[in-house]
Amino acid sequence: MESLKKSEPAFEPFHTAFDFSKYQNDYEIGRTRIIEKLVPEGHGGLAVDVGCGPGYFSRLLTARGWKTTAIDTDADNIESARDHADETHLGSASAVFKNFRENQFDLVVALEIIEHMPKARGETLIHEFMRTLKPGGKLILSTPNRFSPEGLWGYYWGEKIRNKKWDAWDETHVHIYSSAEIIRLLETSGFMVDAIMGYYYEGGLPFGKRWRLPFTMSTRFPFNRLGFNIVLECHKK
Repeated sequence: MESLKKSEPAFEPFHTAFDFSKYQNDYEIGRTRIIEKLVPEGHGGLAVDVGCGPGYFSRLLTARGWKTTAIDTDADNIESARDHADETHLGSASAVFKNFRENQFDLVVALEIIEHMPKARGETLIHEFMRTLKPGGKLILSTPNRFSPEGLWGYYWGEKIRNKKWDAWDETHVHIYSSAEIIRLLETSGFMVDAIMGYYYEGGLPFGKRWRLPFTMSTRFPFNRLGFNIVLECHKK
């Protein structure tokens, strides 16, 4: 493994240190299974895990033959990810990507990261993914979805009636995209969206009631655009 490389932070000041036990609850088990199926064999190609956390997906990438670069804003996460990646960078993704070459990577994995920054900064980061991917290179991105049972409940009941901002279960979230919004951003940035997967279909009702659709994941329209979490598989044209 290469020594820790530090990059100057740009915006994302949040620190989300956690360990591998995060992935042991039912929600995360289902989400990670979807993503694991999308990660191809690397055959020595270059992959970058953006917002790597403790290195769960960095470990998967390396095990599947990728030469893996891991990025995170939290020093403890990076210390853990160093055991699973060939190269690590401590700092915001926005700052780190400016140091990468054009057409450098074969695969970018950006899971639950874009919602942690203002919309303009997220757009800039997507453009950086496009710049640093090789032609035909692949992007796997996931993010919470405002246009979901939980999101619509949070928006109309929480924000409109109770005047309480919906943060998709995480107070460090800055901008929650709708499925249509994130798809449009990827397409206007030059990506071809190959697959859209929706995950987790539960929402709230007044007075503490909950309801859930009788499935947890869908790749079919319109349900693939209605999950609480949207997972997108794209490639650079």
